[in-house]
Amino acid sequence: MQVSSAESPFAVLSAVVAPALLTNSSSVLVLGLGNRFARVVDRTRAVAVAMAKAGEDRGFYQRLEHQAALLKVRTEHLGKAIRFAYAAVGGFAAEALIAVFGGVLVHYNLLFAARIAGLAALAIGVLSVGALVSACVCMVREAAVALDNLAEEAETVMMEATHQVTR
Repeated sequence: MQVSSAESPFAVLSAVVAPALLTNSSSVLVLGLGNRFARVVDRTRAVAVAMAKAGEDRGFYQRLEHQAALLKVRTEHLGKAIRFAYAAVGGFAAEALIAVFGGVLVHYNLLFAARIAGLAALAIGVLSVGALVSACVCMVREAAVALDNLAEEAETVMMEATHQVTR
């Protein structure tokens, strides 16, 4: 006795589990992105306070301005990443629901409608994976800017400490 993939409960289960796992991983990415956003907001506020206190020291003020510019670039990358990640989460959730709906259609022998549902789920899944990859690309770019920003911040802190000693 041979069972077609359309009649197999494992086929439906596989079609639901894959997007569910991808939804979970995308959700974890969104949480991490939210955390990174919070760190950038905190650092931006600290730089703004330092800029207000910089006084007559033009060199120090310019370094802080550059840090603020880098923080703006980080924010832009994070904004794109979080939009892509949310699109991926929604897409994977929709894909899972369509897969369940497709399984019901197969059960009632509505094969044409099931094929359309399958194609829709596949298209949404491909778009969702693309969104997830795009979010990751944005995160790589943001991480590179964050490393540059961190190196400059360390130099600025050392400069400020030296400046305070000479006052």
